Amino acid sequence: MSRNPLSMTDPQKCLGEAIVILRENQPEAARNLAQRAVELGLDDTTVWGVIALANRDLADYENAQLAADRAIARDPRNARAYIVKADVFYAQENMKAAAAFYRQALIINPLHPDMVQEIRVEFLRAQTRVQALQQAFADHMTREVQPLLDEAQSTPRMQAAVDLLLGKRKQYYPQPRHIMYPGLPIHEFHPRESFPWLETLEGQTEAILEELKGLISGGSTFNAYLESNTDRPAFDSHGMADNDDWGALYLWRNGEPVPENQALCPVTTAAMNALPLVFSGQRCPNILFSRLRPGAKIPPHNGMINTRLIGHLPLIIPENCGFRVGNTTRSWNVGEAFLFDDTIEHEAWNDSNEDRFVLIFEVWRPELTEAEQTLATRMLTAVDSY
Repeated sequence: MSRNPLSMTDPQKCLGEAIVILRENQPEAARNLAQRAVELGLDDTTVWGVIALANRDLADYENAQLAADRAIARDPRNARAYIVKADVFYAQENMKAAAAFYRQALIINPLHPDMVQEIRVEFLRAQTRVQALQQAFADHMTREVQPLLDEAQSTPRMQAAVDLLLGKRKQYYPQPRHIMYPGLPIHEFHPRESFPWLETLEGQTEAILEELKGLISGGSTFNAYLESNTDRPAFDSHGMADNDDWGALYLWRNGEPVPENQALCPVTTAAMNALPLVFSGQRCPNILFSRLRPGAKIPPHNGMINTRLIGHLPLIIPENCGFRVGNTTRSWNVGEAFLFDDTIEHEAWNDSNEDRFVLIFEVWRPELTEAEQTLATRMLTAVDSY
């Protein structure tokens, strides 16, 4: 076939030949043939994409940009046209624009093993440059803000803001499964100073632990924390329904005391009664000794309502156990209680060879007024009475 564009009259043949010779690393001839196809009436994303690629390879950046824009206008998902624009900006040392277009190309068409090799090479370059540009930006930002973070008045929120900007941290929001109460501050783990009763509770750890050991040695049953219910569609985001790897022995369950267990645990029961427990109809409180068996994992999940907080008092904690709420991962330490918002995604694991035991309880969020507590309770009881 002749490669003289002036002798060709079929626009599709011109384009097909342009694609072939572009692959043969003849960008000028490829551009001429593609432009001939345009002159013959072809006006689609492919022909402009070929022209854009050819002009880029010829370092004709102005026309490469124009052609890439035309390709994108005809198909906003033409990922290679975005790469052309990114390459042009990169060559012109406009790194912010280059990074933006490389990222968009990878969003439209993520790198995958089945890509044609010539295309895969381009997307590998895009990925490599995005990573390098992100690191260069992170280095620049760190140089600019680190002096402020090193000052005595720096706060954890300041570091978190920088980490979010740099992609080192993800923003997690409360996502209750049932009821979202608006306007409450977002904390993964809540500041200890909000709970003046924590030290008193922690001071009873040894006595509470002795009661737990008595339950264990006495053969008390830890049933599966999550039990299936045939009255409702299956809800098992934990993947743990009827699985006693995550076991529970309740002192209160769904708002009602469990007298036989409370009788065996008078210190624990009294300690819990001293807290601002959530009593909301058939839902709260749930207060229990939680067992996680060796090798067990509780997958990421969210709680039902954000007007309460979940407390943990660690009691028997082997090594290699962990707990994550949102961005924050921590270990349990015996006798060190904490409270967290369980409507933020959280998970737990026990990678040891022993059982892990924690006392779990539910308290009101300290920001709520008495009237708001009453409303939250009424909302839950109304759901249950319907």
